[in-house]
Amino acid sequence: MSRPRTVRPEAEAVSALFTDPAAVDRALARLVALGIPRDLIEVVVSPEAAALHYEGRAQARRREAFRYAGIGGLTGLITGAIVSIIMIAWPGFQTPDALAIVQLLGPNFMTVGGAAVGGLIGLFVHRRPRRIHARALEAPVSIVVVVTTRSEEETTAVVKALAESGGSSPRLER
Repeated sequence: MSRPRTVRPEAEAVSALFTDPAAVDRALARLVALGIPRDLIEVVVSPEAAALHYEGRAQARRREAFRYAGIGGLTGLITGAIVSIIMIAWPGFQTPDALAIVQLLGPNFMTVGGAAVGGLIGLFVHRRPRRIHARALEAPVSIVVVVTTRSEEETTAVVKALAESGGSSPRLER
């Protein structure tokens, strides 16, 4: 009979530095064999390691265009709905021509316009790396494996697996 897991309310992450892609592959296989879901495991590389080991496969930091477009679209939708309600409630806007203008200017154009403005702003904003990902810059040619753990027992098993797979200085991040 197994002991129940001690689940923490806040997520913790364990990270370890690697210099060899083969060791990273071994660590990933070992973590998956432990039952760690793949979506809780991240591999972060320094720019030098990306050029050396993962030419053409490593993703650059993304821009925030889609996120900002979504925020702009939602803001435009809400603003357009408010403007439409005000225009409909305003005396003299109950004519059929005015209502058509309200329908076009309201949610339709404001949503598209807000999404366009948000997307343009997002093109100039880079996604900020998580603090734990900045660890990839500690060593010149480093690969960092980051695992989000769900229990204290899992944290212990992950630290052991990363160290035995060739990871140096496993660190617990909160």
